[in-house]
Amino acid sequence: MTTHTTLPKLHSPELIEDDALCLEDLARLCAVSPEWVLNRVHDELLTATWREGVCFFSSAALWRVRHMAAIERQFDANPALAALVADMSEEIQRLRDQLAFYESRCE
Repeated sequence: MTTHTTLPKLHSPELIEDDALCLEDLARLCAVSPEWVLNRVHDELLTATWREGVCFFSSAALWRVRHMAAIERQFDANPALAALVADMSEEIQRLRDQLAFYESRCE
């Protein structure tokens, strides 16, 4: 019996940080090659954890890689620019969440 896991809709990088994805799973879920991911790790645009020679990523990297890959494809952007846009998107979402929190406390 096969069970299918539905991924959450990714609007925010705030997912479960304890989860770890291996390189191959991350690449497959984001429709990019493992080499694409490793190139961005090498360029310090993505953060990876190495354990016993195996590369792992936090679940937040799933959002980041999907976002970066989409920006690169849609706008023919270079990887550094795509990473900057992803950083800015994460910061905007963090600020929106913070504003919503403060607004809810003032009601």
